[in-house]
Formats: sequence, structure tokens, C-alpha cells
Amino acid sequence: MASPEVQRARDLLTHLVSEPEATMDDYRRLYDEVLANFELPADAEVEHVDAGGVPAIWVSAPGTSTEQVVVVVHGGGWCMGNAKGYSEFGYRVSKAADARALVVDYRLAPENPFPAPLDDVVAAYRFARAQDGVKRVALLGDSAGGGLVISALVKLREDGEVPPTAAVTLSPLVDLAGEGESLQTRAHLDPLPAAALVGAMGGAYLGGAEPKSTPLASPLYADLSGLPPLRVLVGTDEGLHDDSIRLVEKVKAAGGEVELEIGEDLVHIWPIFSFLPEAQASTERFGEFLRKRFAEA
Repeated sequence: MASPEVQRARDLLTHLVSEPEATMDDYRRLYDEVLANFELPADAEVEHVDAGGVPAIWVSAPGTSTEQVVVVVHGGGWCMGNAKGYSEFGYRVSKAADARALVVDYRLAPENPFPAPLDDVVAAYRFARAQDGVKRVALLGDSAGGGLVISALVKLREDGEVPPTAAVTLSPLVDLAGEGESLQTRAHLDPLPAAALVGAMGGAYLGGAEPKSTPLASPLYADLSGLPPLRVLVGTDEGLHDDSIRLVEKVKAAGGEVELEIGEDLVHIWPIFSFLPEAQASTERFGEFLRKRFAEA
């Protein structure tokens, strides 16, 4: 029996797909309605900024280090979501990691398909690293934002740039070919029709490209060697479960350092649901992971 908080999280995810004839504008409105449940604390330090040509929001908990930044990449299937809606999550990331959070408002598909969202995330990373006094930068993203984080790690490595100190992905969407068995075998557990959403929104992001031949869009098919330390979180009750499992296995096979946390009886992107005790606990754990990597850098 799910706790009332877990049931509330499930209900919010169900709300995302509650209008059978929804247009993209409808999906964006529904996602904003979900994100409106997470209230930014009054003591948050907030500043809107142009992050190398990309709109973004600095969000900091009081007293956090100005030498460390976590670039936060929101989810929403590349087509929904915004930095404002993720400001409360950015606050919790800032507090847990002892760092400023830079929440990125990357361009959305289908109006701006691949590589526009990835280019924006990379630009925001470069902006964060170039700030006076900043010594360490990590990346963190959920769902499609988690996929963008992995893609950005690969892109930065390919470009020979200074890599992030570490990265965290929450229920990352990394296989736009949709070949994870859990899209079918766990569909009955998931309040989202994950396979349909991967097909529709992944297709909008790809803009006609083939996922396996476009590894920077579908990073499960990229060379995942030489990446910074990574922590991956996924729930048992989500169709994208196997994206995380296969990602972790491939990073390990490439010699990378990767940690996996599986949330028992938890749904897609559960750490963003601030009212969940499990979300608070998982945020503390990945915050500890980031603090440790910052201290070692």
C-alpha cells in the first residue's frame, strides 16, 4: 500500500496525461500545474541571468559555497518544463550539495529540436565555469534532463573541455530507440505511459534523426568512457527503469565510476516531489555524493 505522499506523487504524474486530446501547449500547462506544487522557500536567493545566451536562474540556499555550482537541467521530455518550475528543486540541490544551483531554461522541442537543448546546457556549463571564484561545477538532471546531462558529458569530453566534477541523473531518459524491456514489463506500475511519451516527445526532440546514429541525442549509444563520477537514481515503478540500469552497466564497462540508487516502490523522478520523505532522503544522499566529489577536486 503506497503512503499518502507516494500516492500524491503518482496522482501528480497522472495529471500530466489527464487530457487525452492534449496539444503540446496543453502538456506544458499540465506540467506547470504539477510544478506549482513545489513552493520556493522565502529565504532562497534568486537571480535571473543570461548564462552565455541561455536564460537561467541562480538559486541558492543561505550560506552555501560560491566556489561550487550545480547546473540543474529540468525534465519534461525535451518539450515541457522551465527553470522557474524547478527553482524549488534547485534550492534543495543547493542546500544539499553546498553549492549555488544554476537552473537552465534551455530551448524546447519541437520548436527547437536537437541539438538546440544540448547546446544550451553546454553553454550554461561553460558560463558557470567562467564565473569569478567558481572552482568546481557539477551537472544534475531528471528524465530528459538527465539524458541531456549524459549527452553534455560526452560532448564536453569530445570537445576537450574541462569536465564537470561529477554528475547526477534522476530517472534519465537515454534511449530514444525505446528498447528498454521495462517500458513494457513495468508499464502497469507506472502512472505515465512512458513508451508512448518516449516515442512522441523523443521523436519531437530528434526532429527526424535516427536515435542510434545520433548518440549525442540518445546517449546510451554514445562512447561513455572517460566520464566524471556519476550517480544514477531510478524507481522500481517506472517504465524507464531499464534506461538507468543499462546506462550504469555501460559506464561501468567503460571503466567509469558510477553509483546506482533504486527507489523501491517509487515512481519516475521521485526526488523532485518535495513533500515525499523519500525525496528529501535521496536529495541528501546525492548531495553528499556531490560534496564528496567537490572536496576531492
